[in-house]
Formats: sequence, C-alpha cells, structure tokens
Amino acid sequence: MLSTYAIIDDVLGLKNLIDEYVDTRKQYSRRTEAPLVNLYENGDHLTITALAPGTRIEDIHLELVDSTLQLTIKRINDIGEAPCIRRERSTGTFSKSVRIPFRVNPDKISATLKDGILTVELEKSEDAKPKRITIN
Repeated sequence: MLSTYAIIDDVLGLKNLIDEYVDTRKQYSRRTEAPLVNLYENGDHLTITALAPGTRIEDIHLELVDSTLQLTIKRINDIGEAPCIRRERSTGTFSKSVRIPFRVNPDKISATLKDGILTVELEKSEDAKPKRITIN
C-alpha cells in the first residue's frame, strides 16, 4: 500500500528536478548573450580576451570610458530565411562592460581579432605603476 506522503514526496522531487533544469537553462542562455571574456594581468600589462566566433572586425565596437572597456559585438544572422531546426547561437547586438582595475595609457591600447578570439592589450599608465620609495 502506498502512503500519500510517498506520492507527495515524489511529486515534490519531480518539481525540484524541473525547477533545477529550468534555472540551469536560464543561467546558460543569460551567460551566452554577452561576449564571454577573460582578463589576465602580466606586470604592467592587462590582456582581455573575448569570444567572438564568426564576427567580422567591422561588427565589433570597443570604447574606453574612464576605467571601463565597453565591448559591443554584432552577431549577424548567417542562415538567412532557412527554417531552423536547432538554434544555439543568438544573433543581434551584445554588449559587455569590463572594469579595468588601474588607469591605462590610452596611446598604448591595441586590439586584434584572430580565429574568433578578440584580444585587447592595455598598458598601465605611469602614475598607476608602483613606485619604489627610498628610505633616508
């Protein structure tokens, strides 16, 4: 004989599984809308890499505002009007702001796009570099 408590526990367990699945899908889709970036600091330099597969240089906009790098990528629809059976890559315009942890020299910023990876190189400004203090 089944008790009503076992049935309720099973239903609640199923509800929890469904909620977890839906939450995971929301997190995944939310995460992939903006360009995914990594930041690396190497001495006086900061390297930012962003995933931009299938993106043309003219579809990328970079702007340094105060201590924030603003990255905007436009992903174009590459399938046209063909009926889509499965779609995992979003199209449209996606933006991300990356806070730079120190002041940078605006004359020493470079950006390259190679094999779908955008690389931005920044250099610390002279006033942001550590200064050695001598003791008298």
